[in-house]
Parts: sequence; structure tokens; C-alpha cells
Amino acid sequence: MKTIECRGTPLAMGRQYGEAAREDIREQLAEVEKFYLTPRLDAFYAQADRILEKYLPDIREELQGVARGAGVDVKLLAAVNFTDTFDDRTERCTPLLLRDSPDGPVVAKNNDAGADEKCRFVTLIRRPDRGIPVLTVTYAGWLSGLDSMNAEGVANTHGSVGSKFDKSGERVDIRLAVMHTMSRCRNAAGFFEMLSQFPLTGKGFSIAVGDRAGHTFFIDAAVPKLVRRSENVPFSWSTNLYSAPEVEFADARPADYRPFCVKRSEYLAQQPVPRNVADIEKILMDHSSRYAPCRHGGDAHSVTQWSMIALPRLNKLLLAPGRPCRTPYRTVVL
Repeated sequence: MKTIECRGTPLAMGRQYGEAAREDIREQLAEVEKFYLTPRLDAFYAQADRILEKYLPDIREELQGVARGAGVDVKLLAAVNFTDTFDDRTERCTPLLLRDSPDGPVVAKNNDAGADEKCRFVTLIRRPDRGIPVLTVTYAGWLSGLDSMNAEGVANTHGSVGSKFDKSGERVDIRLAVMHTMSRCRNAAGFFEMLSQFPLTGKGFSIAVGDRAGHTFFIDAAVPKLVRRSENVPFSWSTNLYSAPEVEFADARPADYRPFCVKRSEYLAQQPVPRNVADIEKILMDHSSRYAPCRHGGDAHSVTQWSMIALPRLNKLLLAPGRPCRTPYRTVVL
């Protein structure tokens, strides 16, 4: 997994990102191109471009820079940043929140995908001329602010859930809105407030948020609805489910897939409450059950591709670019 650092104007950062990750971006787009090569792409891009110009002009400019730097079609790049082709059936990701540790709050996750999916990821450090530096782990070519930490000590991780609510009309994909928010927010409360100002669309996620002061919570982002839950509890998690009563059954997952997610949640509830980073690592490396967070395919339904542990008080992120039971964590400092 490449670590890419870019700085300057949105256009300059985008070009640097695109040039440094050119092959990764091209391979990632090749995996999803079949979903977008239709007569609708031109019309889709025209609408997406208008929405970006209205709500996220800096992100719009940055995406244009990425397309130029990587030598790819900006229409296709915008499409993958505005829609998620990954299905809701695969059990994806386990975000965790530990409020108190000797190193401050811990915001962590294992990132999972289907066994047959070929994904390219990058570690991206953005240092904009205007705004807060952000470190994020994301699919090559995405400008998603999910799974990131900023220099003010705000961190988030996420898991896919889906949303059955109406998302029609002029709306911003939540991944792009989170990148904008992470470039501007200075605490967890500000993250929620800023994100709530956007008319949102997208897949729907459960998002773990914590800041260096120790304010932690999950956002059940059943877009366009956002609900805060598990605020400042000692330890919390998500297993591709919403937990807030208002949106508990708002996921778009087929009913027969839900019991497996519930079993995963019950498995975590049975584990000792972690006290420190080492305990969090132990949870993320656990593959002793099909319901454990470190997943190896087969009856576990998916494969863990990488693992991250954000320590916002220290401006430090621990990253295992592979299954954490086999791949040591390395340190990335913002």
C-alpha cells in the first residue's frame, strides 16, 4: 500500500495524488468500469459536476486534478466517487471505539471485502493550502474522508450498512462530504454538526468518531438521516448494523443476512473490555471464530484486507496493510 503525500491547492493536490497512484487508480477503475460504461455516464457526470460545484467546489477541483494526474476519464472518476458498486450482501468491516486508554481515545477498524474483489488502496496525506491536514486510507482514486484522522485530533472509521431511505434529488455523496468535513472540523462535535449540514446520499454507513479530548460516539448514517449513538461509552463497535432505535432496521441488507451481523456483534460483546492499544490489536487480530473481526474468507463471508488504529491524541496511525494476524502494524505520523 503506497503512502502518498500531497500539498497545495486542490488542483495541485489532486495532480500529485493522481501521478503518484496512477497505476493503482487505473487498476481500481478497471474493476468497476463495466458498471459505468453506459449512455447514462455523460448525464450522470453533468449532474454530479453541478452538485460538486454547488456544495464542494474544492473537492470538484481536486477530482479534476486526480483525473489529469492519473490520465483517466474524469467522468468515470467522479462516478465512482458518487456511487458505490460494492454490494450490500458482503459483510464488510468492523469499526471499534475505545474511549480511554493510556494513549487517549482509540478509533480502529478492520477493512473487509469479498474474497473475489480486487481492490487497490492507498494511504493518502493531504496538506491543503486552506484547511486542516488529513491522513486517510482509501481506495485508489477515491477522495473519501472515511477512515481518516486530521491534524486537529479528530478520527473516524466506518463499516458498510446500506440505507433504504429515499436519496433522490440533488445530494452529495457522504464520502466526499466527510473529506470536506475532516479538512475543517476541530473536534468530534464539529464533525457531526458540519456533516449534518449537507444533503447526503450514498450507501449508508456506521461511523466511529473520536477526538483527542476523549469525545467519542458512533454515527448511524442511514443517509440522508444521521443519528448519534453510544456517546462516550467505554467501548463500542459496529458489525454492519445500525443500533440507534430510529434507524435500527433501515439497512438495505436482505433479511437472511442480518443474523450473521448480529452474531458478530454478540461475539464482540462477550470479549473482555479492552484497556489499551495492545488489547485493541488483539481483538483486530482475532480469527478464532467465524464471527471474529479478523476474517479469512470461507464461512467468515469475507476477507480482511487491512487494519488501522488511529490515536488522535498522538496524531499517529497504526496500519497493517494486510490481515493483522499476519502483517505487523506500521506507524504513520500526521
